Amino acid sequence: MLVTIMFGITAGLCVIPMASEPFRDWVYNNFWVYFIAIVVFLVVSIALSCCANLRRQFPINIILLTIFTISAAVMTMFITACYNVQSVLICLCITTVCSGSVIIFAMKSKSDLTSKIGIAFMLSMVLFSFGMFALIFTLIFKWYFLYSVYSGLAALLMMFYLAIDVQLLMGGRKYELSPEDYIFAAMEIFLDILNIFLMLLNIFGRGR
Repeated sequence: MLVTIMFGITAGLCVIPMASEPFRDWVYNNFWVYFIAIVVFLVVSIALSCCANLRRQFPINIILLTIFTISAAVMTMFITACYNVQSVLICLCITTVCSGSVIIFAMKSKSDLTSKIGIAFMLSMVLFSFGMFALIFTLIFKWYFLYSVYSGLAALLMMFYLAIDVQLLMGGRKYELSPEDYIFAAMEIFLDILNIFLMLLNIFGRGR
């Protein structure tokens, strides 16, 4: 329920620059708002991830989650405003199908994916290293295809994380989240799906 509301807020903000050309022009001319949103997003994300008391104490947890959602939505709005509507909708459809499939698989699978958290972390480090390699070679040799390769691998990794987070939320596995950590669970699943969408947008998106 919380994740649905979070994506509803994000989608609502993203629609505005698509539907209003004056507002889209404002977005292009005020990118400083995007960087403020990044700072707020990072601060609140760290607070919710590291401070159990904050994410478990009502109503401060709801307030922080709301700030987190709005900042993420603003960031996404600025990003999607740079792409044409068709690209955004195509990536949205692909994300919906992929995420839905992963969630169903995680719920039905007998495999305990929560025990693979260490593998996911190692893959993240490998992907980070590849990202640095791709950035350097793209800047020096203009190998732009490496950016698409990186985005594709990142999307697959996010799907792996999504499956793990769904099983952590469901419980009954080697590792599980406490019912008190529902805010943290919502934040993690929201980020997994949002990152899948953004990585797909890097691959299939077409600029305005």
